[in-house]
Amino acid sequence: MTRSRNTLFICALLIFSINFAQSNTAIAQSSPAEKLVNTLPDNVVGFVATSGGDSLKPAFEKTIIGRVWNDEGVRTFRESIKKELISKAGQEMPELKEANVFEIAEGIIHQVLARPFVIGAARKDTTQGPPIYGFAILDAGPRKAEMASSLAKLESYADEGDIVEIEVGSVKMHGPRDPGDVPGYWGWVGNYFVFAINDGDGLAIKYLQSNVSRPSPVYLKNVPGTGDALVAHVNLDKMFNILSLIAGMEGGEGEEVFAAVEAVIKELGLNNVNSFTERVGFDGPDIVSNCLLEMQEPRTGLITNLKPINLSMFDMADPCAISATAVNCDIAGMYDTIMKAARTVIGDDFAEVEQGIAAVEAELNFKIRQGLLESLSGPMLSYVLPGGATMQSPQGGFVIIAGLKDAKLWTESMSALGKFATEQSDGMVQVSSQVQDGRTVHTWAVMPLAMAQVMPSWTILGDRVVIGSNPATLTSAVNQIDSGTKSIRSTDGFRKVTAKLPGNLVSFKYGDSKLQFIQLTTALQQFWPMATMFASNAGLKLPFVLPQLSHIAEDMGPSCQYSWLDAKGMRSHYRGAGIEPSLGAVAGGAVGAGILMPALARARQQARHVVSMSNLKLLGTSVIMYADDHQGKLPDNFEQAKEYYKDSIILESPLKPKGFDGPCYIYVNGQSMKDKSPGRQIIIYENPKYCKDTINAAFLDGHVERMPRNRFRETLEATYKQLGREMPEI
Repeated sequence: MTRSRNTLFICALLIFSINFAQSNTAIAQSSPAEKLVNTLPDNVVGFVATSGGDSLKPAFEKTIIGRVWNDEGVRTFRESIKKELISKAGQEMPELKEANVFEIAEGIIHQVLARPFVIGAARKDTTQGPPIYGFAILDAGPRKAEMASSLAKLESYADEGDIVEIEVGSVKMHGPRDPGDVPGYWGWVGNYFVFAINDGDGLAIKYLQSNVSRPSPVYLKNVPGTGDALVAHVNLDKMFNILSLIAGMEGGEGEEVFAAVEAVIKELGLNNVNSFTERVGFDGPDIVSNCLLEMQEPRTGLITNLKPINLSMFDMADPCAISATAVNCDIAGMYDTIMKAARTVIGDDFAEVEQGIAAVEAELNFKIRQGLLESLSGPMLSYVLPGGATMQSPQGGFVIIAGLKDAKLWTESMSALGKFATEQSDGMVQVSSQVQDGRTVHTWAVMPLAMAQVMPSWTILGDRVVIGSNPATLTSAVNQIDSGTKSIRSTDGFRKVTAKLPGNLVSFKYGDSKLQFIQLTTALQQFWPMATMFASNAGLKLPFVLPQLSHIAEDMGPSCQYSWLDAKGMRSHYRGAGIEPSLGAVAGGAVGAGILMPALARARQQARHVVSMSNLKLLGTSVIMYADDHQGKLPDNFEQAKEYYKDSIILESPLKPKGFDGPCYIYVNGQSMKDKSPGRQIIIYENPKYCKDTINAAFLDGHVERMPRNRFRETLEATYKQLGREMPEI
């Protein structure tokens, strides 16, 4: 659930910080997103919805993320990046720049993100085609006029006649002239803009046309919301029902595959899971998220391996830690559940899997299930120390404390694994052991990591194994456990977030947002100049200096994230600044975009080459088929072989630049199918006048090559020499 939440945080930042219209609207008790969800069609499989910037702006501006986004330095920084990215995109895609597509798209995005909208999918009853359709619904409200104008402008870029008016139920919509096998439509129903695919009956607009008030769905009532910056819901029952229907349509192999998937789901205990719902919103300076993984009782499979935790585990965590997490999971039980599911699917062939595991264990000289996993008891605490926490580890470090059922078994397993790693690493891994204060400390030094002071070390302390990122953090962790003095549990921040907690906690994570943010920004300040250098090498000029945000960090409070089980299923809650994953995503995204932009351009060019080579393959096959039907005589030109390739569009290469008047493909006539070396004779080639380093060519035996220019010239010259003709100038 943590990954899901972090993804939604990042989405929330990217969505609601792009643009907010001037609005002082307060968040209503029933959020705009919730009201929009009430208009959704029947049999919804899943959706993602938002209340929109107009509604969320006042609450967003009070959050830490909102303050960061609206900071003057951040504004300048992001505008600089945006300008550079758009400029780079314009260089790579000049046709879009000339049509002002970037500006139009940005304007439409701003308009859309200001209003409540939802994107989802729903099930439909049909005997033909997929039993599912997709939809997007936007409540334009007072922005309808400007959105309709932008849409009309966007539609004007389509070729005349490509967009037609179609009837969807009693409503007139727009759609493509040739929708192919999957019909689609878009248009207005009152103030709602609707886009749908595979919905020929207009199911998506059913409740938009009626004024009947519908109650909020039960799944929303089961999960508290705070303004609904984002709402996500997936009905797993309906999703699997659709997969079952699709498998039934395919028959045979499709049904077998689905039966296997169904068996795995049952063994993992996921057949009891009905749905997943998450609501993310803003409350004061914090982001708040609530989730529910709804599942029936009795619960089986993976979920049964999650056990209750006790907050006393945090007594072992250093008070200086910037984050600490406790879980209680039967890892051996998890392993057994997964292997049982694998046995169900693989059947008799599972014996080969067991033999493979046994072979690995023999090579490692220890047992995985009956050794390493069996030695662990379940409760586990981990925490992260900031840079400077110890003089011996200036960059900080991590600590893991895990309960043991069998300390001897753990030691034997890890010793065998260390010996194997040492023997196989050619000196890159060194394992050492020494006695300190009556305990044996084992240290694993991996050359590249050791240079960064990361040398995982562990020792046994009673019925626990303590693991540190290096010997210094390990010693600090052992002293913390032995001392019984102040821990993270006694800090004001920890006490604040744990004042009101539900029972049956199966995980808990505490974070000092202020320290995390300071450490993250410090690391980014060190990393950013190098990142801008990489981006510069990729042709992207980013600002060298990151904005200073220490004044905002001072106001950050603690964060907490925890999960628990109740009668409805597994719930999860988060409250905190939400700044850590968001800031990392934005910074990484900016660098990534700069580095990937040229790669994407190369990928586009590569795709054009693939299409061009496909065209050459079809043309080459066509002239050979012509020869087969004409006593081995090849055609004099492409036109004579037209009945074999039919569509003249293959005569146009996607590599041809705009404004080029010459032919795309050049045909070498006068050849014979009786040639003794057809694999070396070029029959058709791409026009070299617009090709740079490589040229595509089709050969008399039917194969196609992308050739370096020099080799192409030599091969074409040999072809013309055999014909007794002079090669044309290229």
